Amino acid sequence: MEDIHAIVISLLTNFIWLPIGALLTLIGVWLSVRLPNRKLWQISNPSSLVVCAATSTSTNTGVYRRPATGIGQVRALAVATRSLTQAYHRHLDIQNILLSVDPLHDRIENDLLILGGPKNNQLAGRLLDLLVDEQPAMQTDSIIYWRVNRANNQWVSQGALEFEGKAVKRQVMTDYGLIIRAQSPFTSRNRTVILFTGSHTYGTVAAAKFFVEDLHHSLRKLTRERRKNFVVLVSTHIVDGHPTKIRMERSYAW
Repeated sequence: MEDIHAIVISLLTNFIWLPIGALLTLIGVWLSVRLPNRKLWQISNPSSLVVCAATSTSTNTGVYRRPATGIGQVRALAVATRSLTQAYHRHLDIQNILLSVDPLHDRIENDLLILGGPKNNQLAGRLLDLLVDEQPAMQTDSIIYWRVNRANNQWVSQGALEFEGKAVKRQVMTDYGLIIRAQSPFTSRNRTVILFTGSHTYGTVAAAKFFVEDLHHSLRKLTRERRKNFVVLVSTHIVDGHPTKIRMERSYAW
């Protein structure tokens, strides 16, 4: 009887602690994975997130011209999707993946993830134009500018620093990436727009990687005093087409 009693007690104890353990595991995942990633992305409605990738090339099929994005945008999206899935799990529904030549219509008022710079992504150019008075970064083709001077509370281009990736024998050796996370200027609703762009294609990947892997170390400092918007410039060394030694060069929050 004592053995049976001990077995029953053991079963009851396991029955009680099993859901408690599962609950503690869920809380641990929420605090260590979900919450940090949600603070990073600040997406209001992940089920309607729109991804707009640069149109890097166009192929003549003989019947029509088929647009396509570049490898940098594809790899940046893969990096971003892993983090977004960790943040929003079942609430995430990335179906609206468009190229910059595709019309957005009313979807421009959704949360936006923009991949690639103004050279091949018109939406990135429009975003940078709308934020030109708010933050110091600009981009023209493969050159990223970081303005350091202000006059009458306005950013001025005179004295701006220039950042451009370097190539040796047609191989990119160093590159720069730009990250912007801001309240969307395309709508009056509470929506977030995020931009990953680079001097060259690898800079776009570096921007995405730094955002999801390293930016959380600086997020509290960037968003102090209730600042929600920020821009970050990163540098990277390229080894066999892979961004390495990614580090923050400049940052600004507003």
